[in-house]
This record gives sequence, structure tokens and C-alpha cells, in this order.
Amino acid sequence: MESDYSIYRGKCKEASEEACKKDSSLTLVRGYYYCPIWNTQEQHWWTVRENGKIYDPTRKQFPSIGFGVYTKFDGNLNCSECGKDITEDTMTMCGNYPVCSTKCAMRLVGL
Repeated sequence: MESDYSIYRGKCKEASEEACKKDSSLTLVRGYYYCPIWNTQEQHWWTVRENGKIYDPTRKQFPSIGFGVYTKFDGNLNCSECGKDITEDTMTMCGNYPVCSTKCAMRLVGL
């Protein structure tokens, strides 16, 4: 039998977009989900109803099944090398890691 983790993991954006297509009162949200059982903050997508209530179609991928903390992405990141605050439109990705400059990208990979 397939686990909820394997059924829903990596499908949060797609499932949330599909929910928005079916219900125009939903708004797509990008951000982070803090799972208190895993004690991790995961990148995530979900939807919000007009009254502010969260509807997360893939909440079952987390052992806390949506009873964690949802935080909307504000467009700011930290450089994975130096920690400097950067905006998404000014960052460069080095693999899965945002960096603020070529210098930090080189240091991140050991050059």
C-alpha cells in the first residue's frame, strides 16, 4: 500500500493549482510549512479561502497533517554561503542553494 507521503510529496503546487481551478474562491499561496513532528520547515504550496482559512490538498504528506505552521513566502531569502538577505529576483541559484554573488557561489562549491 502506498503511503500518504509518497502519494502527495512533490505534488503540492499542482494539487493546489487544480483546487483553485475547481473553486474560484481559493487563492494559491507559496511559502513554507513547519511540521512540528519532523521539526522542519519545508517549502510548500497551499490555498487560502476568502475567509482566510487554509485549504491544503496535500497536507497528508506531513505527519502533522496540516496542524503545523504555514508561512507565506515574502520574496526574501538568505544567501546559503554568507547569510546576506537577498530578494528572489536578485539571487542566483547554485544547485538547490540561493546565493547573492558569483563569489559566494564559488565559495559554496569549494573554489
